[in-house]
Amino acid sequence: MDIRGLTKFSLIDFPGKITCILYVGGCNFRCPYCHNPHLVIDPESQPRLSDSFIFNFLEKRRGKIEGVVISGGEPSMYSALTGFTERIKSLGYFIKLDTNGSNPEVIISIHKNKCLDALGLDYKSIAADYMNLTKSCLEDIADRVQRTILYAIENKIILDVRTTVHKKFHSPEILGRMREELNSLGVTAWTLQQFHAAEVIDDNLSSEPTYSDAELIELARGMGNHTRVRGLKGSFIFDA
Repeated sequence: MDIRGLTKFSLIDFPGKITCILYVGGCNFRCPYCHNPHLVIDPESQPRLSDSFIFNFLEKRRGKIEGVVISGGEPSMYSALTGFTERIKSLGYFIKLDTNGSNPEVIISIHKNKCLDALGLDYKSIAADYMNLTKSCLEDIADRVQRTILYAIENKIILDVRTTVHKKFHSPEILGRMREELNSLGVTAWTLQQFHAAEVIDDNLSSEPTYSDAELIELARGMGNHTRVRGLKGSFIFDA
């Protein structure tokens, strides 16, 4: 696997579990507000961590952490992911994948291989605008993402559906339509994530107006169901 980063300890990335986070390089999306642009555009700028380094680390951490989150970048792009998750699972760890949902067959295969315990999925926009926002060349990209969500729900996989929100791309109307699409898929809990202006693909976004925490909370309240808001520090600032 092309691992380009490691967070050794996290309490917030896998519900109820103490984990580490592995970051893969490369992504098939180019979302303007992506907060890991170095991993997406120039993964070679980050030192690559060998499999031997990763598994030596995981061996030493047995009994101290419970799970491994594989994030990125986009993990499902890699054919090596199947074998990689098998090795992690053999050490007794829970596994969570953070994904854009564009490769449902990969997610399904890993789950059927009993190497997937939880899924974090970024729902980017309404289906009609998915290609435009993500810069994907796949005409069925929204269908792929929705298929991933449906599979997770049907198979009772722990699922965290979230959307990084910026006013330029996510008007109140768009957010309302996204809530309707997620409702139709059977998604109850949905997290609106505050835009982080520190380092993104489109530098101009940092100087453009977006929602305050209070405005996001008000939008979440109006959407009903279980729409939450996550602040810049990673914790929930509104949890209906």
